[in-house]
Amino acid sequence: MSHMIVTRAPFRIPLGGGGTDLPSYYSKYGGKLISVAIDKYLVTTVNHPVTDNLIRLKYSHSETVESVSEIKHDLIKEALKLTGITQGVELSFIADIPAGTGMGTSGSFLVSMLKALHAFKKEEVTAKHIAEEACDIEINKLKNPVGKQDQYIAAIGGITQLIIDKKGRVEVEKPIITPETIEDLEDSLLLFYTGIQRSSRSILKSQNSSTQKGDKKVLGSLHYIKEIGEEITKSLKIGNIDSFGKLLNTHWEYKLKLSGKISNGDINRWYEKGICAGALGGKLIGAGGGGFLLFCCPGDKRNLRKAMLEEGLNEMFFHFDFDGVKLVANF
Repeated sequence: MSHMIVTRAPFRIPLGGGGTDLPSYYSKYGGKLISVAIDKYLVTTVNHPVTDNLIRLKYSHSETVESVSEIKHDLIKEALKLTGITQGVELSFIADIPAGTGMGTSGSFLVSMLKALHAFKKEEVTAKHIAEEACDIEINKLKNPVGKQDQYIAAIGGITQLIIDKKGRVEVEKPIITPETIEDLEDSLLLFYTGIQRSSRSILKSQNSSTQKGDKKVLGSLHYIKEIGEEITKSLKIGNIDSFGKLLNTHWEYKLKLSGKISNGDINRWYEKGICAGALGGKLIGAGGGGFLLFCCPGDKRNLRKAMLEEGLNEMFFHFDFDGVKLVANF
């Protein structure tokens, strides 16, 4: 009898301190950041094939193979190896947001899939355990230049602060923020799609190698970004959205110093236009280079929306997600 499992993991918006979650940084200085999950999801469906023991995969491509070693998709291959599922499984994936847009797609992809595969094996595992498995796959097994933020926020959800020690151990904290402030923050944040898809790897690779070489400009920026992340957390705790918005602007100025690939003429123009139209601050989500442009605009948003529309940038409406990774169906 066919047995179907459906899971989902949210995407995320980094609020402050992003980049300090990369091993090249936290292994020397420790990392600290704050991020929030949103109600855009990566959905995974797992079931037993009815007629045979093949492995069938449906993502942006399709694969049908006899063994795990034949799988082309590296994240799926490693997740199946880790959970010990070697045959007789069908996996399909649907995402609300395309890959290469800075929303932490690979982290959400892994977290959603690992939750589904554990449920498929009738295993109960904690969200933190799943986050660590996802980090282990991306950072240790595949040696991708990524941090620990995406996997943890996808697993845990909500507005979450991560404190990472030099050994890579993660402490998860939920800052105490009033419901009113959460509502004001959600209302003040606007996301616009730049239409540019890119691989974060090349940007993060250059940032990584600069950090490893001890590049003073990059390290100085990351130290400062970590401090701004702490200031951002403080302004949310006291409910000061204006201060948060201005800190976001400073954060962006320092983020630009991390790599020449983070922005370009178009992005700089859109950002300036957004600030002129009433936003207090903003930034590109994720590594940079494209994807989504985030603005903090606590007051009247009509001018900002009009300015972005004139530039051909579509707005993506969202709410925060407080569930994290979730088993949606099991039948």
